[in-house]
Amino acid sequence: MRSLLLLLLLLPSAALAQSVQTIRGSVLDRDTRAPVIGATVLVVDSEPLLGSASDTDGRFAVERVPLGRHTLEVRSLGYESLRLPNVLVSAGQETVLEIALSEAVLAGEEVVVSAARLDGRPRNEMATVSARSFSAEQTSRFAGAVDDPARLAASFAGVAPTGSGIADNAIAIRGNAPKGVLWRLEGVEIPNPNHFAGLSVAGGGGLTLFSGELLADSDVFTGAFPAEYGNALSGVFEMHFRTGNPATREHTLKAGLIGLEVASEGPIQMGAPSTYLVNYRYSTLGLLLPLLPTDAGATYQDLSFKLAFPTRGAGRFELWGIGGLDGQTLVENPDSTTWTSDFWDRTRFDVDLGVGASGLSHHLVLGTRTYLRTTAALTAQRTEWDQQHFSDDLDLQPDLTLKKTTSRASLGATLTHKWSPRHLTTTGVSLQRIGYDLDLRIAPDQQPPLAPVAVGSGTSEWLEAFAQSRLTLASGVTLNAGAHAQHFALTGQTTIEPRVGASWAFARGQEITLGYGLHSQREDLRFYLVRPDGMSEPNRDLGLARAHHLVAGYSRQLSNAVRVQAEAYAQRLFDVPVIADSSFSLLNIRQDWTFAEALVNDGVGENIGIEMTVERSLRGGFYALATGSLYRSRYRGGDGLWRPTRFDQRYAVNALAGHEVRVGRANLLGVNVRVSAVGGERRSPVDVALSRLREEVIYDESRAFEDRSPASWVADLTLTYRVNGRRAAHVWSLQLKNALLAKDSAWDYDLRVRDVVEIREGYPLPVLSYALEL
Repeated sequence: MRSLLLLLLLLPSAALAQSVQTIRGSVLDRDTRAPVIGATVLVVDSEPLLGSASDTDGRFAVERVPLGRHTLEVRSLGYESLRLPNVLVSAGQETVLEIALSEAVLAGEEVVVSAARLDGRPRNEMATVSARSFSAEQTSRFAGAVDDPARLAASFAGVAPTGSGIADNAIAIRGNAPKGVLWRLEGVEIPNPNHFAGLSVAGGGGLTLFSGELLADSDVFTGAFPAEYGNALSGVFEMHFRTGNPATREHTLKAGLIGLEVASEGPIQMGAPSTYLVNYRYSTLGLLLPLLPTDAGATYQDLSFKLAFPTRGAGRFELWGIGGLDGQTLVENPDSTTWTSDFWDRTRFDVDLGVGASGLSHHLVLGTRTYLRTTAALTAQRTEWDQQHFSDDLDLQPDLTLKKTTSRASLGATLTHKWSPRHLTTTGVSLQRIGYDLDLRIAPDQQPPLAPVAVGSGTSEWLEAFAQSRLTLASGVTLNAGAHAQHFALTGQTTIEPRVGASWAFARGQEITLGYGLHSQREDLRFYLVRPDGMSEPNRDLGLARAHHLVAGYSRQLSNAVRVQAEAYAQRLFDVPVIADSSFSLLNIRQDWTFAEALVNDGVGENIGIEMTVERSLRGGFYALATGSLYRSRYRGGDGLWRPTRFDQRYAVNALAGHEVRVGRANLLGVNVRVSAVGGERRSPVDVALSRLREEVIYDESRAFEDRSPASWVADLTLTYRVNGRRAAHVWSLQLKNALLAKDSAWDYDLRVRDVVEIREGYPLPVLSYALEL
C-alpha cells in the first residue's frame, strides 16, 4: 500500500500544473426558477478579491480562480445570502454551478449573510421531514458508495442494505421492502434504473444505470413525502442531471476494473447557448469476475445524455435520456460426480435485459412569480430469460422462460406560483399510458412441459394529480400542506392522500419538525396477471397497498459545519396483498419469479423507530458522518398472526470520515473510510426432514421469520488522488468495499452430503480506476 501511494504521489506531479480556472454558472430563484439579475458571486478570502455579477439570464463567470477548494458567497437584494463552501476548482475542466437563492421573507428589513449551507439540505423546498440531498461528488468520495446513489443512501439514517451490500444495491428503508422505493429522473417516474434490475431483489440491482458524474444535486426521501410524490411506500429518489458547460467543450476518459467510460459536454455550437452532456460506459467485468466467487458471466453497457436549448422568449427545452443493456449467462456442469448445488451445477440460463427512459421537458418562466414545467416521456423495460435444467440422465430440459416487456408513455405538467415570499403553491397532473406484454412459464417441480404462471398483454392508465402549499405563518414557523390523488385503471382503484408538514425554528440553530402522509403503491404488473390454475386471473382487481407515515424530528446546528438531527417515526401499513390463511405477505418479498397465488388485500404491517444523525460537513479538508437507526418492523399475514418482517433488522449504524490534503501546489489526496453494522435479515426455519426428502431447501412457513441471519460488519475504503496538470486533471481512485470480508449467509441443499448446509460467502470488491479530465 505504501508503494502504491508513493507511486500515485509521484507519477504526474512532475508536470507543471495549471494554476487557475474559471467558475461559471447561473443564479436562479429557488421556487420559480426565474433568473436572478445582478446577483454578486464572490470568492471568499481571495486576494485580490475575485467575483462576478449575474447578467439578464442569471449567468455569471468568475475567471482566474486558483485551483483547489473555495468558498463562494452569493448576494442579491431581496434574497437570503448564501455561502457555498468547498467548491472544487480543478485543471482541465471548468466548474459549472447552478445556484438557487431563497427570497427573503421579511421584505424591507436588512438581509444579513446566512450561515454556510450545510450538506444535506433537500432541493425540494416542500420537504419538511425525512429528506436530504446528495451530490455527484459524494457518490465518488464517500467510502462504500462506488458512484452509486443507492449505495450512498445506505449511509443515511433509516436506510439499510439487504445483506452486506456487495452483491446488489437493494436497500430497505425503515423496515420496508426494497420494492417500495420510487425512482424519478427530471420529475418523471422511471423503471428501476439499475443494471440487472430486479433479478435477485425486486427494487435493487447491480449498480446504477448511469454514471454518478452526470448528477446534479438530488434528493432522497425516507418517509412522509411531499404531495408531489405518489406510487411509493418506503422511499423516493428524485434525481436530476446537470447541464453541460455552456462555454467550452470538455471530455473525460475513465478506465478501471469494471470497464471503460467516456463523457463529453459543452456547447452544441460554439458561441450558442445550447449545450450537451453525454456519458457512455461499457464493461465485460472481465478483470473483476476472477476475483468473485461466481461462475456466471456478465456484461453491461449504458448511455446517458442531456441536451439543453434555452430560448429568448419560449422558455427552455431539455431532451434527456438513459438506456442500458445487460447480459448474464450460466453454463451447466456436465460432470455429475462433482455436483454440489442443484441450481449452480445443474442449470444453464441466458438472461438479456434492456431498460430505457427519455423525455422532453419544457421550462417556462411566466413573469417573476410563476413557473411552468411540462414533460413528455417514454420508458421501456425488457427482460428475456431462458433457463434449462439437467435431468438425472443428463438431458437439458426447459425449466423456465420469461419474456416481459413493459412501457410507459407519460405526459405531465407542474405549475408553481409564488403569491408572496410567505406563500408558495405547486400543482401538477400526469397521465401514464402503460403497455405490457408478459409470458412467464415454469416447469412444475422441474418436470416439463412448461406451464403458464403469468400471461397477458394490453394497456392501462395511471393518473396522478397533486396540490401543495408552503406557508410561512410567522418568523421561524412554516407549514407545508397538500394532497395527492391517483387512479389505476387496471384495477379501478382511486386514492386521495393528504400530506402535511410543519417546522418551528424556536431558537437560533434549533428546529422542531412534524410530518404526516398517506401513501400507496401499485404492485409489479405480473402479480395482477398470475394464473394459479393456468387459466383464471384472481388478482385482476387487487387493490393498492397503503401506509400512514408519521414523523417527528429535532435538529440543532452546533456550528457552521456541524449539525445534529433526530427523528422518530411510526408507519401503519394496510390493504397489503397477502395469501389467505397463510403467513405470506408482499411486505416480505425479495424476488420470486415462480409466484402464482391468489392475493387479497387483508394484510397489515407496522414500522416504528428512532434515528440519529451527527454530521460535520467538509470544512478544512475534513468531514464526518455518523448515523444510527433502531427500529422494529412486523406484519400480519393472511393467517391473522403478527410476526417480524423479513427486513426487521432492528439496527443499522454507520460511521464515515474523510480527510483531503493538498499535495504540492494544487494536487489533492483524499482518504475516506466507512464502518457499518447492520442487523441480519429475518428468515424462516428450514424444514430439514422435508428438505432431505425433496432434495431442495424447504422452509417452515408456519414459523415464518423466527430465525435471523448473522449481523454484518462492513468496512469500506476510498482513496483518491487528483493531479492538476498543465491542461488536464488526472484522477486516480481505489474504492474498496467489504475490507473486513463480511459474509452473507444462505441455506442450500448439498447434493454430495444430501443435507441442507449454510453457505457463507463474502469477498472484497476492489474498484480501481483512472480518469483523465480534459
